[in-house]
Amino acid sequence: MASVDAPLPQFTDAKSKATTVLWQVYHRPRAQRKTIALSVIALIFVFYMLPSSSKRPEPDFWTKFPSQHPFPERPEDAQVILPPRTDININQTLPHDLDKPNPRLHLLVPASQGSRGVCRTLTSAMILGYPPPTLVGYGHDVPGATETERMVEQITRARNYIRDSKTVHDRDFVLMVDGLDTFFQLPPQVLVTRFQNLIRTNNQKLQEKFGFAGLDGRPVSENVQKYTQRVLFGASKVCFPGLQDDPGCASVPESTLPPDVYGWKTDSYPDGHLNRPKWLNPGAVIGQAADIRLIYDEVLRLLDQSTKKSGDYQALTQIYGRQEVIRELERRRTTNGVKEWFYRLVGISDAANITGISLRLETGHRYEYGIGVDFESQLFFNQIMSRNDVEWVKYNNITKMSMLQAQHGVPREHRLLLPTDISTLPNPYYQSPFAKESTLRPVWNATLDKLPDPNNTSWHNSPLMTNVHSGHIPALAHLNGDPKLRNAWWEKMWFYPWARALLRKYVRSAHGFDTAQSALLGGQDWLEVRGGRGGIWTDDETWITLAEVCNGQERDLFDDGLGLWSKEVDDPDEPVYNQYGSLISGKEESFV
Repeated sequence: MASVDAPLPQFTDAKSKATTVLWQVYHRPRAQRKTIALSVIALIFVFYMLPSSSKRPEPDFWTKFPSQHPFPERPEDAQVILPPRTDININQTLPHDLDKPNPRLHLLVPASQGSRGVCRTLTSAMILGYPPPTLVGYGHDVPGATETERMVEQITRARNYIRDSKTVHDRDFVLMVDGLDTFFQLPPQVLVTRFQNLIRTNNQKLQEKFGFAGLDGRPVSENVQKYTQRVLFGASKVCFPGLQDDPGCASVPESTLPPDVYGWKTDSYPDGHLNRPKWLNPGAVIGQAADIRLIYDEVLRLLDQSTKKSGDYQALTQIYGRQEVIRELERRRTTNGVKEWFYRLVGISDAANITGISLRLETGHRYEYGIGVDFESQLFFNQIMSRNDVEWVKYNNITKMSMLQAQHGVPREHRLLLPTDISTLPNPYYQSPFAKESTLRPVWNATLDKLPDPNNTSWHNSPLMTNVHSGHIPALAHLNGDPKLRNAWWEKMWFYPWARALLRKYVRSAHGFDTAQSALLGGQDWLEVRGGRGGIWTDDETWITLAEVCNGQERDLFDDGLGLWSKEVDDPDEPVYNQYGSLISGKEESFV
């Protein structure tokens, strides 16, 4: 075990005095100022560049603590979406050599039973076209267990599923969300593409900051980037309570949002609602299966060692903080002293805050997990302390969009435009021309399958939840703030007025040649090996229907009075009644 207290070189009193001398020089006559200033600068340069006998050599932290990941390929380079193939036969048969070698996407939803929150999470995921969710721990609620014990059980089952399931491979992408309060807003292809683009950009910055390291016995051309980002969690405006002096709260990187994005009180308002999000929140995470398994192995190790049991939130906060401390130690070991001093002097240093941090670090133990957070809500939006950051807006309203940021007091505001990764998506209201002719369930019903005219309605004039300050439309929202807002926010989601029809469209689209071809070609359907639509897998590899989990929740999901899910009246001429006995559609039965 090695103890590291306020590790690596701190700026000495001599450096502080040198800064003071420079200030004092300014008040001397100009000729003296120039001469003295040049002399002081020269002395400072010599002070930094000459080796000091008082400075002991620091260890190579990159090699002292394991930093390489399970496989060298980066997730941003994984071909999750393959380019379309053109060798489909004229008679609409698939070529015999067709396969799907690209990584798949798995959606994990920890939940021991169905509830309003769980059913909204599942329904929104299905409407947006995500692969069949996997409920982790469903039916395994332990009577008398505490909330923490239930959480540890779910974490263990999730880790075991990622590790042991024959359908999850190391390079597959895993998205795990809080099952109780997650609303999906954008399709999976947007989420995955944004994830890859974001970590590609972030890894370029990490390369510039930390550089490369050589591998023993290998040529220089095989040097590897020291630290990379491989997994993204949501970002929060508040850190885990009670850890203010822990690296997980004190040493994490600053947000990429402008330092005045909330005005002059940014990052300083007492209750935190004007903080830029920068702390890890475990409500949503995406990455490759092998990387996520490593992280949750460590979470379970920490929980097992803890005398006071807590959930994954505290453990993940601490894991993230220790990762950043090790990175900063290695950066300071290799940085140029003069450049570092100058950057600090002018306020542009990217050094992490490790002043006063005291940790016991175990040689040979892994502290590097490739963890990052989504600072700007490109993927995940966390509601806590952020309820006033978002609005539901239609992007075809030019007047509204040109004034939106100004109305929220955003400095250097500009008109927000619908991003191309959404504007180029297929129209979500479009119905296949073959849907009315299909005899497969759910059979077409003019009432139940009614959607707005796709010629008049599209992504451009659908209300999309937008983070006004970052300018991004998140792929999903984690409603971990005021529980009273969940009903109101659900009814604001763009799909809510048409939720039943869109869900029926999703189930119906599971059939036919187009879907089979899309899945095999690595298209947007991204069906798992197990397949299926309109239902859910459990981590026990059991298939259950949405009706089994969510019947009785229809009022909270649809509020349309059209009956239980999957038990609606299929004949358009038969009467449909709401929960109050009033006729909604069809003909009134006569008992003459």
